[in-house]
Amino acid sequence: MTRRLFSQALAAGLFLPALTLSTLASAKPYTGTVRVLVGFPPGGHTDVVARAILDKLSKVLGGQVFIVENRAGAGGQIAAQLTKAAPADGSTIMLSIDHTQVIIPLTIAAAGYNPVSDFTAMSGVASYYNVLAVSTSTGVKTMAELGPWLKANPNASNYGIPAAGSVPQFIGHIIGKSFGVTMNSIPYKGGAPMVQDLLAGQVPMAIASMTELIEHHRAGKVRILASSGQTRSQAAPEIPTFRELGYTGIDKNPWLAFFGPKGMPADFVARFDDAMKVVLAQPDLQDKLAKIGDEVSAVPGKEVQQWVVDGTRHWEQVIRESGFKPQ
Repeated sequence: MTRRLFSQALAAGLFLPALTLSTLASAKPYTGTVRVLVGFPPGGHTDVVARAILDKLSKVLGGQVFIVENRAGAGGQIAAQLTKAAPADGSTIMLSIDHTQVIIPLTIAAAGYNPVSDFTAMSGVASYYNVLAVSTSTGVKTMAELGPWLKANPNASNYGIPAAGSVPQFIGHIIGKSFGVTMNSIPYKGGAPMVQDLLAGQVPMAIASMTELIEHHRAGKVRILASSGQTRSQAAPEIPTFRELGYTGIDKNPWLAFFGPKGMPADFVARFDDAMKVVLAQPDLQDKLAKIGDEVSAVPGKEVQQWVVDGTRHWEQVIRESGFKPQ
């Protein structure tokens, strides 16, 4: 049986253990409307993923109502604080990202939440890739060419990042250290203005999610030299990973996962996770999210909790070595 046929069979409920689709549909996790907080603006990556998933999840759960509430600002910190303070009855959850759950508590002196003890980790839904891209004006086409270019152009070692204190900033630190040069991060207020400056040649390099840069790479307007991850992206298999090129510490991919307040009802979490397995197996959803660089996979809450723990351990060391001081 092919992967696609298996996905179709799973989506139809043929292999769903313990619960059938009819059981799921007749056992809503919560009797009222579920508010889903997204810490980023409408139309952004996290918002797009949330709406695509929740539309299908509602159908699988027999019409359970999910309302996306965008609480943008501070890299998802506002949404996380609101989720922490919400009743732990299933009425409020959030779709969050690794930056909010791992990096903010390491880079903000008073984040207002503990990513391990203040939340109930629920389903992980997707991972994506961070990439290093260069302006075509640099003439650089590979990572092997980047080191000599940086040494020959020490005054042009600036790289754009979507926000200060984000993973792309620390990836730049790792790369610069491997080349024996100092790379200077230029923080932007989001990926859009950063990409515009990269396209215009105002900044020679940028590190951000593949989602923000892949279409410009395909159009030949920028060059993506390498990506995070242990394997190449299915959306862009021509792009090598930092790992295969010999760079260490950049193999962890960013991710998206659902969280609720601490102490969420076990039956809510279990039904939500079972339904998510069905939703994320649907080929049309997988294809839709693959086009923006996401790799979809249903991951149970216990594993998501470990993502947070492992990510914190990894990036804490990198951040300390970079000399970054919590703001």
